[in-house]
Amino acid sequence: MKILMILAWRNLWRKKRRTLITVSSVVFAVILAIGLISLIDGTRDQMVESIITNTTGHLQVQDALYDDEPSIDHSLEYGHEVKEVLDRYSERFEYTVPRIQGFCLGAKDVGTRGVFLMGVDPGKEDRMNDLSSRIIEGRMFSIDDDYAVIAEGVARLLELSIGDTLLLLGQGFQGMTAAGTFPVGGIVEFPLPEQNNTMVYLALPEAQNFFAAPGRLTSLILMLENEDQAPALARDLYAGLDDEWYAVKTWEELMPDAVAAFEARDAQVQIFAWILYIVAGFGIFGTVITMMHERLREFGILLSVGLKRIQLATICMMETVIMSFIGVIAGVAIGYPIVYWFHRNPIRLSDELADVMLDMGFEPVMPFSISGDIFLYQAIVIFIIAVVVGLYPARKVFRLNMVSAART
Repeated sequence: MKILMILAWRNLWRKKRRTLITVSSVVFAVILAIGLISLIDGTRDQMVESIITNTTGHLQVQDALYDDEPSIDHSLEYGHEVKEVLDRYSERFEYTVPRIQGFCLGAKDVGTRGVFLMGVDPGKEDRMNDLSSRIIEGRMFSIDDDYAVIAEGVARLLELSIGDTLLLLGQGFQGMTAAGTFPVGGIVEFPLPEQNNTMVYLALPEAQNFFAAPGRLTSLILMLENEDQAPALARDLYAGLDDEWYAVKTWEELMPDAVAAFEARDAQVQIFAWILYIVAGFGIFGTVITMMHERLREFGILLSVGLKRIQLATICMMETVIMSFIGVIAGVAIGYPIVYWFHRNPIRLSDELADVMLDMGFEPVMPFSISGDIFLYQAIVIFIIAVVVGLYPARKVFRLNMVSAART
């Protein structure tokens, strides 16, 4: 076997050009597969991250009725029972983000507009989505401040600027009228039109007073270090709470439409991936066929001088395995820097494609993922395809007429 390995290695470099062509086909297939899957996974990760950081978090503790009918009347009483259960599992999540939110009518002078009011703890909100970094005018409030921070679109539509007064009118807890005037202390800008044209922020205590709901929350968000642990933690929290009053939901349960869209997209990705593998396989197969026909005379002579067919087939398989291995390693080595560069510098969409992404509620960028699973999985798949294709020369050896091949 050692002698056959040596012969296979020497055969590869006896015709360097032929070997490099075959290796290059494997390298190209690996780079193409890594690039495509990295782009697809990166885009999905970006969409999921956008949902988690800007909307739902990993988990939410809510009133049992809030998800079916989101209103202040179905807000959560953040009392001893909830805090006790959270303390019991505090090592399994990083931090909590309390919110109280609802729709209101925002006005200045004679201009009015529907807005979405959100009461937040600014320190915890910053930790979740870095809200303060979006300030373009003024400053972010602290937990004790009584002024509002509004989105740039709201400021533009209501002609508000720093120091102006915003009137808010809505419905408070248990039918109370929610009304108040708040000076504008900051303006934030969001890339998504839906957020940019509706969002108004108050400090959590101020918003609770506005809604006449002291000590209540519409949702308590839990942020985890590992998203995969969310379902198990949700089950444990749910078991510790009275399900007649409380509900614990993962982001998938809160956003079923998004999950369905991701599942449909994943099915499309699998189809594209297999098309890519088939194309890559035929590309490698074409180079192997060309190499095989160039060597027919060589194979005929080797068989004529006494080399056994099984030995020659083994040498051909060894050559294929070595070339595939070199191609896969080189493909990963070349593909990683390319993918990493696009990971750090994501592709920004423009024109109609950007509008489509914004309409879907996502930032118009196409990031690449650098997850190690992508490189390993694509390398293994392409290697297996190359080895399977390499069975063709081995099969050809057993059916080869050595007399006619030697005269070729």
